[in-house]
Amino acid sequence: MITKILNRNALFLMAFLSGCFLRSQIRPTTIYGDYNGYWISQNNTASFVTTQDTNNLIGFNVGGVNYSTGVNNAALTANGIGFTNENYKAFPTSFNTVSTSTNFLIGIPRYVNGVLQNQTNRPSLSCDASLGYYLRDGINGLDLSTAVFNIPTQNLTFFVNVLADINPTCIDDNTPDIIVTQVGAPSTNFDVFKFTDINGNTVGVQKDVNFSTVAPSGTALWSFYFAGTCPHNYNTGAGFSGTTRDVRVLTFKLSDFGITLSNYTSAQKFVQVLSGDSDVAFSAYSTNSMSMYCLENAVTAGTALDTKAGISSIARAGANADNWPMVRKGGFLALESNKKPFVITRSTTANLANITNPVEGMMVYDTTENCLKIYVNSATGWKCFNKKTCP
Repeated sequence: MITKILNRNALFLMAFLSGCFLRSQIRPTTIYGDYNGYWISQNNTASFVTTQDTNNLIGFNVGGVNYSTGVNNAALTANGIGFTNENYKAFPTSFNTVSTSTNFLIGIPRYVNGVLQNQTNRPSLSCDASLGYYLRDGINGLDLSTAVFNIPTQNLTFFVNVLADINPTCIDDNTPDIIVTQVGAPSTNFDVFKFTDINGNTVGVQKDVNFSTVAPSGTALWSFYFAGTCPHNYNTGAGFSGTTRDVRVLTFKLSDFGITLSNYTSAQKFVQVLSGDSDVAFSAYSTNSMSMYCLENAVTAGTALDTKAGISSIARAGANADNWPMVRKGGFLALESNKKPFVITRSTTANLANITNPVEGMMVYDTTENCLKIYVNSATGWKCFNKKTCP
């Protein structure tokens, strides 16, 4: 009798833990893309419509609710899809892994704007540039049709020295906060996702994901190029270019990671620990849930272009006068004075509402909040520009 009770309790505990695991990471029942204007995933693999060209994620369904990604809401509306308006962006990341493995690959769609991708039409990415480009290209960085395959085991930190400002009102809501992808043939090895503090210590709990247990949502046709060689030569091997791979997508909420009102201010980085078999198109975050900003050093490599135009209160200009403003490299316009400051439009917070038809990037100085403000979009409005942003 004791044995039966213990077994029954153990079975209950296993079922409880399994239920928690399943609820903590959710596979969207449907994903929507912009391949050929509009693409919808299928749960039946026999019904998959294989994408062969660029395919940005424009929406997904979780818990019976459609969420837009902000990429192309018009396409969802035109096809009769009602949705909750959200906005997602790929985490900014940069990595260059030295590996000569023939399985370490850049994947791009078989066709780009209808043009077959092969050795002649190959990626133009410089070998000096970061392969992270392929984890954040496309609209909002949400291109499901470009990826890096079989990335060697490492911690992929989004972004090195990036701090995540988490919106506490989003912690306990039901809206997905993070989207992750696996677009190749998954192994049984686990990818690990977690938030860490500034010293790399886990905040809350980490999530271990075995993508081989996640049902695919679609298939894509690929062209492959060797990521570890320069230039990135076309892979003509059997089973690679011109073949399909399954597309898998998962979503998480902040609360799935054990993020709470008492610890969210300690969550400074989002980290994906790659299994060594990871095939990543992107990992993305909701801009309503968190904001990202960089504390990176400036890029100083390469040749900067001359600044062609300038306004100066100092008696100099032109090639025969200190070569100004050409000597100020990399600018569109140079302003110079040793006694006159630059003053932009000033406004109270209340008067900002009087600016009709503001455009993204417009700037004013808010005299109420004492900060330089930039107009972001109709959803966010005006926001203080007091933190560096990522490229």
